[in-house]
Amino acid sequence: MRVISGKYRGKVLTPPKDYLVRPTTDRVKEMIFDVLQFKIPNCSFMDLFSGSGSMGIEAISRGAKSVILNDLSKDSIDLIKYNMKNIKEDSAKITQNDYRDALRFYKGKLDILFIDAPYAMDVIEDILDILNERDILKEDSYVVYEHDLGKYYELPTNFFVKKVKVVGNIQVDFIQKTNRVCAITGSFDPITIGHINLVDAALKDFDKIIFLVAHNEAKQDMFNSQERVQIAKKALEDYKNVSVELCEGYVYMYLNKKRVSTIFRGYRNQRDFAYETEMAKYNEKMGGIITLLMQADEESGTISSTRVKECLKNGQSIKGLVPKNVVKLITKIYEEKN
Repeated sequence: MRVISGKYRGKVLTPPKDYLVRPTTDRVKEMIFDVLQFKIPNCSFMDLFSGSGSMGIEAISRGAKSVILNDLSKDSIDLIKYNMKNIKEDSAKITQNDYRDALRFYKGKLDILFIDAPYAMDVIEDILDILNERDILKEDSYVVYEHDLGKYYELPTNFFVKKVKVVGNIQVDFIQKTNRVCAITGSFDPITIGHINLVDAALKDFDKIIFLVAHNEAKQDMFNSQERVQIAKKALEDYKNVSVELCEGYVYMYLNKKRVSTIFRGYRNQRDFAYETEMAKYNEKMGGIITLLMQADEESGTISSTRVKECLKNGQSIKGLVPKNVVKLITKIYEEKN
């Protein structure tokens, strides 16, 4: 282990003796700081699970204005202090706290929060909730989360993954806070290629999308709400910043609780436009929610959930109407139900 760049470049660092403490490798560290290189100078940096202190020392070396090296373990704190020998920087502070207390005791605003907790610990959701509670992130700040490849977790509505980097079996997510969130609402009975095109269009202007599957007891759907959610999740599995959720009441009430103030909807023809305009007026009146409407392109304009259901009923192929990765799933669910 060594300092890769900056004032203390080449300084050798002592790794932990305890095999349970897994330091960030130089390869992963270099990748992370390559992504953050323009954010580091004069930034406020905190490493919640410092271990050897390697990440915080790298930030110091590259010109961070203030650095917190935190860990709960006394052995880790002793190792951090050893690795900090001959690094006389007023900007650096070593703290021995549980990660929750480290965030709750912090006074100021962070540019970068680095999280490399033991991989068995599921802490990211708790940490992001505390960050929302404490409001200690600057605008355009990063939460850098290192974890094992393929780890699943849910982000609060106002956080999104800006960038993902993978090195071997290690994944690093660069997470940011945002107020650019919208909802795409509908019954999605089932989801179609037209809906996917709508998602792609919305992501050009929004960082995060709630794909909200609405449940209406008065409506006779081919697929029940759980099946529609299952199909939509499969169709959107490669979209990191799209969360599929189920709404069983009024859409405007659900979005008000989520603090989402924009709906993004598509329309195919003038009949659709008239309906969407009335719904937009209703949601604005009842919930203060603005609706943005986008006209479907010529190809998407011929695709609808109704057409998919007609094909299923007539034993026809639904390829080209729904996303490729859900053709078999939709067909299987339909055949099992019938």
